[in-house]
Amino acid sequence: MKGFGKIFSFTFVEHVKQKGYRNVTIIIALLCLLLPAVIMPAVEYFKEDEAYVSKLAKIYVVEMGHGKELKADFEILNSVDPNRFTDIEYEAAADVEEASKKAEEEDHSALLVVDGQEGGYQIDVLLPEETKLNKKDVNAYGTFVSDYFRYILVQKSELEDTQIAELTMPIETKIRDSAVPADESDEYAEVRDIMGTLLPYLNIMILYFLILAYGQGTANIVIMEKTSKLMDLFLVSVKPGAMLLGKVFAAAASGIFQSFVWIACLTGGVSLGIYFTKMVNPATDMGVIRIVESFGEFTGMFTVPGVILALLMLAAGLLLYCSLAAVGGAIAEKPEDLSSTSILFVMVLILSFFATLYAGGTGADVPWDAITWQVWVPFTAILVAPTKILLGAMSIPEAAGSLGIVVVTAALITVLAGKVYKMMSLYKGNPPGPGKIAKMLFRNR
Repeated sequence: MKGFGKIFSFTFVEHVKQKGYRNVTIIIALLCLLLPAVIMPAVEYFKEDEAYVSKLAKIYVVEMGHGKELKADFEILNSVDPNRFTDIEYEAAADVEEASKKAEEEDHSALLVVDGQEGGYQIDVLLPEETKLNKKDVNAYGTFVSDYFRYILVQKSELEDTQIAELTMPIETKIRDSAVPADESDEYAEVRDIMGTLLPYLNIMILYFLILAYGQGTANIVIMEKTSKLMDLFLVSVKPGAMLLGKVFAAAASGIFQSFVWIACLTGGVSLGIYFTKMVNPATDMGVIRIVESFGEFTGMFTVPGVILALLMLAAGLLLYCSLAAVGGAIAEKPEDLSSTSILFVMVLILSFFATLYAGGTGADVPWDAITWQVWVPFTAILVAPTKILLGAMSIPEAAGSLGIVVVTAALITVLAGKVYKMMSLYKGNPPGPGKIAKMLFRNR
């Protein structure tokens, strides 16, 4: 490994100094910092006030349909919700035209048109042309009547009061797993479900695009000396394995550094967003804020060792696929060859991606036994293990073992890339296929 440190530091510094790298890092970092800080309080400020009190006072009911008229007393709706529309006057009308004329003579009246169709009922809430009401008033009533229209249908059935009470009794369903403590509040259980659904796909998407972006860059770094005629000098002064290892680590480190800068800025942006949102409304119930504030309440989730291991697994995953890309760069003789020599790197990534999707690795409710093999195969482990670590589905020793397998695999592939690099130093012609590469390696052992 003589010369590894110099190769690593030189490549890393040169890569980070590039104008494109710096611009992308700074622009995305600013976006990650500013967008949550601006969007979250803006959403809170402009959101519709759920406590809005409608000025609606009277409803003209028009029943339509062939033989499906309800003939029901709509006054029952005044007693179904103690917080909404408890004092509405209802009056039947023969048709829409008659109801509209009557409503125009009053300031706070609207129309409720119930159309009995073969497949059910269609409900429309209409504003008359001349009125002091607005769309917000009738939209609120439309939501209300849609929620409680079943009371009208039950009344039409002419059941007894006790039977109606049983039919309209609220039902609450809870699904619990043995891993979820019985005393955990419903609010946290809901957030756990959201995180369990969101995190797997978020992890896979982030890694997938990071690997595509930095993998190609690694291949270009590896082939650079071949095109600049510096390869012979490097091979004399530095061993191929040390040179490739330094280059791959430098490429991966620049990507990891950039990603962590963005994560830090996003964390800061969300923190500022929470702060400004609470300035707008101290009693806000925004979902993002609920999730962030609930982190400490999750049993087995988002522990400090788990977060560290998950981040290390992300970094190791990027390193693993960069080492694969280095093999393609070692085989290629010139940049034009990378489109064909990088097929190994791309195919492994795509196969791992679809294997993870179709084998259930993204499902929050998939039994642990069903995904065990995925966390021990390095190419799929990086897509599955970070989420399982954060959700508490993997123990610390299991996570450390999976991380070790990924790191060792990346090191072995980099050593292989170094051997291929040295072997291809004097090769001329079209890039050889995998079979020919294997024969050449076996012959040079």
